[in-house]
Amino acid sequence: MAEVLKYDSVSIEYDGKKVLEGFDLSIEEGEFISLIGPNGSGKSTLINAFLGLVPLASGAIYLMGSDNSMINAKSRAQVAAVVPQTFSTPFSFSVHDIVMMGRNPFMKRFASHTEDDLRIVDDALEQTGTLELRERKITTLSGGERQRVVIAAALAQSPRILILDEPTNHLDLNHSLQIMQLAKWLNVSKGITVLAVLHDINAAARFSDRICVLHGGKIAAAGKVSDVVSEDILGDVYDIDLIVRNNRITDSLEIVPLRNRQREKKLANKRVHVVCGGGSGEMFLEELRSNGYIISCGVLNESDSDAVCCNSLGIEFIEERPYSPISEGKKEDNLALMKSCEAIVLTDVPFGTGNMANLSSIWQICEESDLPVYIVAAEGRDFVGGAADDIIDKLINLKGAMSCSRQELLALIKSGRI
Repeated sequence: MAEVLKYDSVSIEYDGKKVLEGFDLSIEEGEFISLIGPNGSGKSTLINAFLGLVPLASGAIYLMGSDNSMINAKSRAQVAAVVPQTFSTPFSFSVHDIVMMGRNPFMKRFASHTEDDLRIVDDALEQTGTLELRERKITTLSGGERQRVVIAAALAQSPRILILDEPTNHLDLNHSLQIMQLAKWLNVSKGITVLAVLHDINAAARFSDRICVLHGGKIAAAGKVSDVVSEDILGDVYDIDLIVRNNRITDSLEIVPLRNRQREKKLANKRVHVVCGGGSGEMFLEELRSNGYIISCGVLNESDSDAVCCNSLGIEFIEERPYSPISEGKKEDNLALMKSCEAIVLTDVPFGTGNMANLSSIWQICEESDLPVYIVAAEGRDFVGGAADDIIDKLINLKGAMSCSRQELLALIKSGRI
């Protein structure tokens, strides 16, 4: 595929201070590329540099193989259209007039709009769902409507490249999704190359072919979504604890921010085995992992919410078929994991015939050793005629066992006293 835009070792300075250093990015025709990173990392500066609004300290930008600095604004606009963060006009133009301005790069001086211009503008309005707004004044539109009109004006330029500078800034969820879906549709259906500056990491992961992460004016990571959207990379760049998981509905990676990194990570480096199920373990699994424990998990049925959590967090667990009772083989695998651990956590998971083997395995291990057991107290968890309550009562009476509330267990984990 042909290269349409290239940043070649671009460095930019403001008042003698470098805000971008040695930035390299090559974009091929038909790609959807997102730039992400914290505020002040240089994302929008790259777009301003492309527009010639910011001088380069070193390096070069190439548009369709030509030095961008040698291309005048009109010629540049015939190839690339830029949708800015904010759009304002001192006059109350109609939507049709605003979109028609997108034809200006192709207009000869004092010439009138042609039938072809009118057709292109109507197509742009149609593609962005703004045709019915054509007679409305731009000042009367909502934020989402206005942004779609600005994109329509960009499309009226018949661009090969569409550059979006934080296109969902100040928009609600509905309008943000609408804009991102529109950008992806233009990319896929019309073959328009898209370069988008985004704050929304999940949107970048869902709609992009590649992502470039900026941090401190330099590239922290760049590549396919699966290579860039990782806990290590994004956690360090944004200075937060997070998890990355696959959204099976959108079939895309997404992040779940957990907390700011305001404290040093505790490195407990202790092996803990968790017996849970039905979502009862999610909070404890994340907290244990965040505090540096080495975790394994008891038998969980495929697609159980705790199994999904383990997959998201990269926690080893024993998996059983959906809706199936724990087999003898899986029970033995679970026992082996328990024996390798230094403590066991039993959440407030209910017990029935399908998962009783998890509970009986804890009792078997504790009969053979003094392994500490932390039991989350719960009522009404026994669905096997009292057998589960009997085992839990016996566990609580063991030396080294502790019955506690969910809050008490979380406090123990945070303090590193498990």
